[in-house]
Amino acid sequence: MNFTILSLVPSVYYQAAGGIVVRGPEALVLRKTARDEWVLPKGHVEAGESLEAAALRETREETGYRHPRIVAALGTLRAEFDLPDRRVTRDESYFLMELDSEARDDDPAHADAHDDSAAFERHWLPLAEAAERLSFEPARTFMRRAQQHVMSQT
Repeated sequence: MNFTILSLVPSVYYQAAGGIVVRGPEALVLRKTARDEWVLPKGHVEAGESLEAAALRETREETGYRHPRIVAALGTLRAEFDLPDRRVTRDESYFLMELDSEARDDDPAHADAHDDSAAFERHWLPLAEAAERLSFEPARTFMRRAQQHVMSQT
């Protein structure tokens, strides 16, 4: 006999995009203070939005830097994980970025601006240290890709 086991947990899929901002030999990482997690700026790709546009928007929103610029695509990885109420499948795409200026938006207007400024501490770390500090494997993989790209350009 063959049996099929049906999951009672709903499944959710979405695309996310983010940026790895570098400044010389350093990368910008975010510490999510409420959970003590080290992450990269990223978020949902909105309907009709390109991966690049989403990555730039999320990087601006979560870091406060107004002028990130994409230097290179770092690829896409699939992340799958369980939350108490659902199974999540997320395709994460990252882009290597530099800042055209250090200008920051001290009064951002996006919907969750207050939450972002309260949730994240910004830290510039050496690239190798940044890769080790990140809390989740997909982010560490992307940071290592960024490090390889930066090293190949010097």
